[in-house]
Amino acid sequence: MQKFAKTRGVKGAASWCALAAVGYLLARYVLEALVSALMGLRVEGATLANPTGFSQTEAGLLSMAAALAAILLPILILLRLTRLRAEDLRLLLPAPWSPAFCLPVFLGAANAANLFGGLLGRLLGTQGSSPALPAGGGELVISFLSLCVVPAILEELFFRGALQGLMRPSGSAAAIFGPALLFALLHMDLAQGITAFVCGVFLGWLTERTGSVLPGMLLHFVNNTLAFAVVYLQLYAPGPAGLGAELFLLLVFPPLALWLIWHAMRQGFRFSAGLRPGVDAWDVFSSPAYTVAVLFLAAFSVYQAGL
Repeated sequence: MQKFAKTRGVKGAASWCALAAVGYLLARYVLEALVSALMGLRVEGATLANPTGFSQTEAGLLSMAAALAAILLPILILLRLTRLRAEDLRLLLPAPWSPAFCLPVFLGAANAANLFGGLLGRLLGTQGSSPALPAGGGELVISFLSLCVVPAILEELFFRGALQGLMRPSGSAAAIFGPALLFALLHMDLAQGITAFVCGVFLGWLTERTGSVLPGMLLHFVNNTLAFAVVYLQLYAPGPAGLGAELFLLLVFPPLALWLIWHAMRQGFRFSAGLRPGVDAWDVFSSPAYTVAVLFLAAFSVYQAGL
């Protein structure tokens, strides 16, 4: 009976997470279409994708505003309609944690997933896309804010704050896994999705261990900034600087992360320590809404890749 009650609880939480994830995707497309329509009223034919008559800075700011609204809207709806409360977002100072351990381990996991995702993408004949960064000036600053700062704050607030907070009463396993899978699928790209899932699991674990989303925001920001720097070097640096930076990340951090984990576990460290007991991670699929959302997002990702 107790197991049934817990499973029934995870069904509701996972259903709301699924609705919020799909709602976020829908809100993003609707808001971007609305912004494009408003741009077209000012300059005929102008859109976010083709900002004729607008500077790149203006277009970047409008795109960031749409992204901000698309994430805040489902968070506000969850706070209004579900058991989620502001304190569940974990916008708190974290319990003592070790950036010297967590940051290189996180970067090691992220870059190992990058390498695996890239190789798998080549094997399947799919190619990921890199952002076209401007060379400098205000446009580069806006690109940095939209690709590094804003996602680190908003995505952690949404996935590790709101969705994980909603799932937390069902236990840490479901709370970490459920939002991480949605986070991965919403990247709409195979290689990026694999990396996003691995990063989402680690950041979810870190949120559970520290009681705060702030360390995850920091790690997310550092990872995005390093990726941003590699792309910039590949576009504008002379010689093989971009390739060297990418190889450094791919070849140094994964083995360093393995060594740190091995060393820490010899000292008695366990990833499972301090996590909340509850249902199994796979019990999120007891929610039909969650299962349908996962299938829809996977199918939509394939459709987007084929465009």
